[in-house]
Amino acid sequence: MKSLNIIAVGLCSLALASCAGELEVKNPNKITDEQMMEFMQSDEKTQEQVLTGLVGGLNGYMRAYNADLNGGYSNSGGYEFYKDFRMVMESGDIVEGTKANPGAFSTWYQNKADNLYWTTIQDVNNYGYYLAAVYKISSAQKALDFLTKEACEAGTLQMKNARAQALTSKAYGYARLMERYTDLKDPASTTAQGMPIYDKYAYNTPVAPSSVADTWKYIADLLDEAISLFHQVGNHGYTTGTSEAADTYDIDCGVAQYIRAMVALDRKDYATVIDAYNDINSKYPNLIKAEDYGMLASKVADVTATMDRGNGKRSFSGGSFNAENNAFYNISKNPEALFTTIGGSNQCWTLRGLNNLKNAESGFLQVDKDIVDALSDSDVRKAIITKQAYSDYWIYGTSSGDTTWYNYTMPAYTSMKFAATEGRDLGDTYAPHTNNVTKSDEAVFRTSAVLLMAAEAYTMNNQESQAEALLNKLLAARTLPGESAMTVASCKKGSMLDFVKLQWRIEMWGEGDFAFFNQKRWGSQFSRGANHWSTKGVEAQGWTWEIPQRERQGNPYWN
Repeated sequence: MKSLNIIAVGLCSLALASCAGELEVKNPNKITDEQMMEFMQSDEKTQEQVLTGLVGGLNGYMRAYNADLNGGYSNSGGYEFYKDFRMVMESGDIVEGTKANPGAFSTWYQNKADNLYWTTIQDVNNYGYYLAAVYKISSAQKALDFLTKEACEAGTLQMKNARAQALTSKAYGYARLMERYTDLKDPASTTAQGMPIYDKYAYNTPVAPSSVADTWKYIADLLDEAISLFHQVGNHGYTTGTSEAADTYDIDCGVAQYIRAMVALDRKDYATVIDAYNDINSKYPNLIKAEDYGMLASKVADVTATMDRGNGKRSFSGGSFNAENNAFYNISKNPEALFTTIGGSNQCWTLRGLNNLKNAESGFLQVDKDIVDALSDSDVRKAIITKQAYSDYWIYGTSSGDTTWYNYTMPAYTSMKFAATEGRDLGDTYAPHTNNVTKSDEAVFRTSAVLLMAAEAYTMNNQESQAEALLNKLLAARTLPGESAMTVASCKKGSMLDFVKLQWRIEMWGEGDFAFFNQKRWGSQFSRGANHWSTKGVEAQGWTWEIPQRERQGNPYWN
């Protein structure tokens, strides 16, 4: 049983103290609490090694993977981001495949009546979402048991930085639980049920859930302390300045401020959202250049063109588009990357999942037509969306060293945001255009999202001129080279809030789970545009999920 009070059960990888102590026998393979504290009082090198052991793996939980998230099956369902993408598909901003060729996420895209994963009965999916958050909390709490507030106040900057990372991870886990398992309608409710709070990695006795208001405050307090600690470290706790992997694959002040802004927006604490954005913007002032934003749809015909070589053989006669040229795969061209998974094998989303140059008809991911129609022709985010269907679209895969060709029809409104014909580490004769899983970067947290959080906060706070200034910055960066810079004044139709929502939908299309949780926060979902083949939206009860059965079995205090 792994419930929220598992902050001890089944996860004791540090094995702090054992019952062997009762027999006055010291296990040489175990480290006691006292020894751990001695290590942290030791020389700088020893302390660094200990701190790395305590918090060095927390970044891996930002995007959790564990077979337990998928009922014990070690496949794509064990990835948290795969689960997040299911919610993106539910939201309707993405059209998947066609009615004749539905894709792998069709059940979610269609919001089928039997896809009730939010209930306590369908345990595998629901419990997987719950565990993904719990692993963030439990792994952080293991470190916090040693990195106490008192010890770190008197300790080194390394200790302060380590505690700040653990606080950030714990806050993120609790925030994910609150977003998924509470309704977000009244974050100040003192009667609605929030989450049980645990502050010890031990065999905890189950405690009653705190109220929604108290849980959100607890999360906010964790983040406030994390920010305060980060600001005492060099460069205000930001690891910025180069394109090296270490700069974007660690939990630093930028990650903490990102989560702080997200939590504050959920809480309707608009001043804090703006404060978090301003701090991030002081270190990350630049946005992705329009020429690095995906691939222009006008290149599709060229990079998929083929020629007949005779004897049934074909080859590409067009060019290639290496992932190196796409900011969404290359952090050296992505000045917005706050947290990135770097250089690893692509899974689901990147070169094969959201990359429409690698998809078959069932997997083509299209942008909702209403979004496309609302965009300016000067917008690169519109220019990377196909305006027509491509019937002579070819891809190939290799099998036993030979090539197999496939011809598909790519529909209109297909996005090239994540396009690449070849990975960054490929480039020989046969490597271009293959479907091999290859190396690339993936920005998990981007500053554009925090800019949009701040623009929404300003709008909700009746400060529309400030919101306009932020959106003008984003629009200028997304203007096609050679065109006059877009502005809110030249692009907006409807209210400022409607325009903020449009910018959310296009800028973060296909990323994270914004499409789902934004609509949940706004209390409404968009009708599906004319290019959708399924028009059914999310069921009313599907926005807020039931506490999983296994968690209820471990804690009798749930309502």
